[in-house]
Amino acid sequence: MTDRTFDVNTWFESYRSAFAPVSRAQQEALKSVERLAHYQFGVAGDYLEWSLAQTKAAVAAKSASELVGQHTEINSRFSEQLKKRAQEFAAIATETQGAVSQWLGEASAKV
Repeated sequence: MTDRTFDVNTWFESYRSAFAPVSRAQQEALKSVERLAHYQFGVAGDYLEWSLAQTKAAVAAKSASELVGQHTEINSRFSEQLKKRAQEFAAIATETQGAVSQWLGEASAKV
């Protein structure tokens, strides 16, 4: 009867190769969550700046027409910023979708 020695390194290597796709998927998911959190933080900052600008304009305005003009300018800047944020969100979604499809392709190729 032959007696084989238990090789821990071989066992760990087979474990790593079996769970490598899952580990990569977790890394990609965390990257996406981090990017989304940064995006949401930026949008919240935009809303904060907009509300502060609206308040400052309301306090500093000397007439109703001046107030309307300032609000119009502030709102147009804010809408442009939100358009940029929407494009940024679309880019995040597209990159995440590409990473997921690439991961699925690699994982199915290994299977």
